[in-house]
Amino acid sequence: MNEGNSSGNGIGCVSWDGTVHADQFWRGLSFGNVRERPFSAIWTDLSNDLMAKLKDKKPHVRGRCAACRWLDVCGGNFRVRAEAVTGDLWAPDPACYLTDAEIGL
Repeated sequence: MNEGNSSGNGIGCVSWDGTVHADQFWRGLSFGNVRERPFSAIWTDLSNDLMAKLKDKKPHVRGRCAACRWLDVCGGNFRVRAEAVTGDLWAPDPACYLTDAEIGL
């Protein structure tokens, strides 16, 4: 129902110094700082391309995730994990345990 991981959408992280991240694991990227702008302004600012894409991940995932029949359930799941393993944040989530047959390939 919640489309898997909701980093940058339903989950966020404000660091000790006020820096806003998509989640507590995605510290290499910041969307701004609450000492300079209100969190609400940062979190809803879709002029940031990544923020806009995280709000609607499904059209941006690639590979087996893009073709998966369960994409509406997991939403492509954890983007920072895909980036950590492959260098591409829109690559398939490497922790997906479903076989190609199970996802409909």
